[in-house]
Amino acid sequence: MFHALEKHRTPAQILLGLIGLSFMSFGLISFQSRPNDAYIVQIGEQVITRMQLEQAIRNTEASGGQADRQAVFQTLMQQAYLLEGAKKLGISVSDEQIKQFIVDMPDFHTNGQFDANKFQQYMEHNYANEQAFLDEWRVRLTTMAMQRLLVSNVSSDSQATQILNATLSPRTVRSAAIDPQAFVAQVKISDEELKKFYEANQKNYALQQGIKYEYMVLSPKDLAAKQIVSNEEIQQAFNEMQGSLKAKRTIAHILINAPKSADADTRAKAKAEAEKILAEVKAKPEQFAELAKKYSQDVGSANNGGMLGEFAQDGRLGSQSLEDAAFALKEGEISDVVESDAGYHIARVTDINTPDFEGQKEEIRQRLQERKAQAEYAKLVEQASELAFETPDKLQPAAEKSGVELQKQDEWLTRANASSLNVPQQVVDALFGNEVFTKKHNSEAISANGVTWFVRATETRNESIEPFEQVKARVQEDFVRSESIRLARAHAETMLKDLQAGKAVSLTWSAPEEVLPLEFRQHAPQAAYETLMKAMPRDGKPAYTLVDMPNMPVLTEVSAIKTVADDKQQLAMARESLSALKGDALAQAYIAILQKEIPTKQGAEKVSDNE
Repeated sequence: MFHALEKHRTPAQILLGLIGLSFMSFGLISFQSRPNDAYIVQIGEQVITRMQLEQAIRNTEASGGQADRQAVFQTLMQQAYLLEGAKKLGISVSDEQIKQFIVDMPDFHTNGQFDANKFQQYMEHNYANEQAFLDEWRVRLTTMAMQRLLVSNVSSDSQATQILNATLSPRTVRSAAIDPQAFVAQVKISDEELKKFYEANQKNYALQQGIKYEYMVLSPKDLAAKQIVSNEEIQQAFNEMQGSLKAKRTIAHILINAPKSADADTRAKAKAEAEKILAEVKAKPEQFAELAKKYSQDVGSANNGGMLGEFAQDGRLGSQSLEDAAFALKEGEISDVVESDAGYHIARVTDINTPDFEGQKEEIRQRLQERKAQAEYAKLVEQASELAFETPDKLQPAAEKSGVELQKQDEWLTRANASSLNVPQQVVDALFGNEVFTKKHNSEAISANGVTWFVRATETRNESIEPFEQVKARVQEDFVRSESIRLARAHAETMLKDLQAGKAVSLTWSAPEEVLPLEFRQHAPQAAYETLMKAMPRDGKPAYTLVDMPNMPVLTEVSAIKTVADDKQQLAMARESLSALKGDALAQAYIAILQKEIPTKQGAEKVSDNE
């Protein structure tokens, strides 16, 4: 079944067409190996941790979805298997491909051009460093390439037409909602009924495990500005660095696209075109910027005369061959045609900036301040750790010695609300660990987001069911709502039987409207969607059905189903939907094979606290 996958061992042709394709609704995360068993499960080299699971759940909720813990965990496992499958198929993503993908993203464009400032702001707000960014996007693009490969099945027009007419054709419908509020007065309330309802729905009255705590935070950023660095120290550092300091070069280029995955004929034509442009550039070197605007296929730089910016010889240019060629040029010189994974380049160095003392002075001062701050920060963390250990039931001495304020969290923190309270996952794990939650001792030093936390519980509560008497008012409210809906549905079922028998029924119908099933499916429960699809008018007579919408039964009349087999746009939509269904089935089948081939290992962490 999977022999067709072999021809997709390099994903370069796929990657640039992947914007908007998302395998997981809650967002992708990076999987990284760990040296111990601080994870839930390891699949091949992919590790799924409790921290990653909690983040995925938060992402799901932030996007408006319902975060079923087990379902999210299963999806993380599927992603891990697909990443291992990508390795088996030889699918990989280079740094250069990631950078090209990002340069092409409209989110980082200003007036149609790549804006480095926008990208830098995005990095500062979302990633600790460049490597974290590259790691996450490598996972994103690899997973998307696999998903794109698995949904690339082409469905026939006849299959699409069948699907279209069966499930996607617009329905002419009108509806009549049966309001449960009209039945509230009929609900009989007694303590006996309320207690039975409470016992049957105790999960709705559960108090989550919670904690109130005090904490202190140490940050190296608070220390850097306080560090004193003398001019002598700066001069000495400059002298030591001088041998390794490299001149920066301002580089422009002209690119003719030809990904390495392209066939030999395509690359040969691209190279010939680049050679032709090179001859024109060599003849008119002063017109390099104009020729870049005219010929370059790099949308991120062409309109700016091919300008890439100022670079040191440190790999940040993204292409080793282009960097080597540029740093072999003198100011104003133009390279020969340079081959890279992206295609063929013609490079020009417009300026060479040789480092001098005055130009480097402030940067060196900041580096020395940061270095001193890190050293002092390490001493502070060690000192605070010792004091926290020596007085395990008091955090105040460590805070006073460190010169920071001891803060308190007087609102109950649970695993569910930790994100809204902006508490890092590492801190949450420590708070609910045995040392802090059970023993109520000071925590060890907790490193999170570049700072160090120490925490101590001031009050804890275990997960429990709230007593009936304490939640009786809520129970009664829930019971009345539930019974009103039940009575409304019973009434609706009686009316449905009358409608199906052809009897006259007094209802307030909405105006008839044309409903697209796909649109209905987006805001209706799956069961309601399936019920509507089964209503098929026959012999010129409408079909009636009862659709259970959230908290309200709705009688629905389907009077006509429009045939749209000749509608090309709808047909294309149906074909795409069918391909996606096939792709999902193929992905599940492929994952089933990988589950037999790839070793798994259970870690010490659990999916939930109840395990």
